[in-house]
Amino acid sequence: MSGSALQRVFAPCAPGLEPALARELDALGLSARALAGGAEAEGPDAWAVACLGSRTADAVKARLWEGPASGVLAARRELARRMPGVELESRREGDRATLSGDAAGAPLFKRGWRARVGAAPLRESLAAGLLLELEYDGSVPFLDPMCGSGTIAIEAALLAGRRGPGLGRSFAFEGWPGHDASRTGAVRERLAALSRDPPAPVLASDRNGGAVRLAGKNAEAAGMARFVRIERHDAADVAPTPGPGVCLVNPPYGIRLDREVEESWRSLGSLLGRLSGWTVGVLAGDAAVARSLPGKPVRVLEVQNGGIRCGFLVYTP
Repeated sequence: MSGSALQRVFAPCAPGLEPALARELDALGLSARALAGGAEAEGPDAWAVACLGSRTADAVKARLWEGPASGVLAARRELARRMPGVELESRREGDRATLSGDAAGAPLFKRGWRARVGAAPLRESLAAGLLLELEYDGSVPFLDPMCGSGTIAIEAALLAGRRGPGLGRSFAFEGWPGHDASRTGAVRERLAALSRDPPAPVLASDRNGGAVRLAGKNAEAAGMARFVRIERHDAADVAPTPGPGVCLVNPPYGIRLDREVEESWRSLGSLLGRLSGWTVGVLAGDAAVARSLPGKPVRVLEVQNGGIRCGFLVYTP
């Protein structure tokens, strides 16, 4: 079954990022549409393409059977015979049903480079999805002035460098009966050939020295240390280059962190006024504190970060 060129997947993602994920899968050469909780896509070698190339997906569910709900038991028996050991997930909508298998085998947001995480970790897939929401492609400078463990800046560098997020991993579907290793190898080679040095600076800073050191270790582990400039600064003291540029920041908020929250947001507000010509995305878990920022966002997207409902505020100062 997995040797067939045309395949279908459902890729779950963080709530709110479904359209960004669908656009990403389209850009990877699949035909995708956003659904609640993720995106559905189909195309040649879709399992490999989504696992190896998607930055925003948290998982990839291979659609192994679709049909009338009355036939699901027989289909399950047949798949268990043809694909022993593959755990099947059943989903029913009205009189239709699907059977899927976990093509990735492990969460896609676990890129494998994190040495340690900071106090309020952000999933790599969420960071990447927010970068895509800001239409960041690496062609302009990037800044994260509250970088913590460096997740956002590292994902920005990987995106700017067109490094396939799954190229250093193996996936469950590669061990399924009928898997065509030559086709998956061709997808790997195609994605690897896109790699480049990021064309514009990727800048990260934090006022906490421990965070700066941790971000440096993570950048080294991700193989991006020479492309991410990490410095110790308070956000209020950052001297941004003239726009255009993209800034993405995940400030502390009281739900998770209650120390110096207001001071951090004041520093961010001071910086925001000096980012003329930039596109700025702020992940805000505390609406009251976020209102302290100058100006009004041009767009607000509802997302979730670690189960916390957040507003993703987009500014164009």
